[in-house]
Amino acid sequence: MTTQYFVRVIGDYGQLGDMAFAEVSDRLDAQLMDIPGAHFSVRLSSVPVFDTIATGFMLAQLAVNSPLGDRHIFYVNTAPRKDKAQARVDNEGEGLVYAKLKNGVRVVAVNSGYSLTLIKPFTDSIRLIKVSAAGSQFRSRDNFPVAVGAIARGDESLLGDDVTHTVPDALPKNVVVYTDGYGNLKCSIDPKDLDAHHGEKVTVEINGREQVAMVGTGIFAVADGEYCLAKGSSGWALPDGSRMEFAEMVKRGGNASKSFGTPPGGIKVNWR
Repeated sequence: MTTQYFVRVIGDYGQLGDMAFAEVSDRLDAQLMDIPGAHFSVRLSSVPVFDTIATGFMLAQLAVNSPLGDRHIFYVNTAPRKDKAQARVDNEGEGLVYAKLKNGVRVVAVNSGYSLTLIKPFTDSIRLIKVSAAGSQFRSRDNFPVAVGAIARGDESLLGDDVTHTVPDALPKNVVVYTDGYGNLKCSIDPKDLDAHHGEKVTVEINGREQVAMVGTGIFAVADGEYCLAKGSSGWALPDGSRMEFAEMVKRGGNASKSFGTPPGGIKVNWR
């Protein structure tokens, strides 16, 4: 009997048709294709270049909410090499780590910026993987797929020290965390902060641009062409029973991201 597994690649390689995604998925296939009794499907998701906030958001939204449990593996690579400002020796960068979430989902990821922040509450440990963090400009193709293969086989011999303490505990508040395909800006604004302002018009400033928005109970609480700031569709239950939720800045029937000059992840959102 063959068991089906699913590998989700999250990478900042550009558009999904970029050759980098093809090279990485081919290397993963080579590591996974001969594992007895298992079949692996590799699926690809793109995040903006060097954006560890968007990476961490996508990882948590997909992994924490995953209905696939221990049949789901995430391979995550956003590696801006921002942990050291000086010149790098031999293309060395942030290390590769492993985490198993309480729902059974397994994560192999570069430990960069905020990439692992939002899954941190859902794992007992985040451990270094003993593979080379240097020697290649394209480590996620050349160095790291072997670790995914090992984890998929249940081989934990590559696991090293617990590095959970190196992962930031929280995202910055009131920043853009992710822009979806409609141009809606998902922000680290607690929707509870909006409750006292429902029905009010506020000025929202992002990326040096301002728009007047209605604070709504949902993103369609305004007429077509108008702006709305409201609780969005993303989020998940936290271990303590509360919920992590996000507000969205939306232009109904339009593209809020373009209106604000396509702001990058991490940029401040001010509203008044």
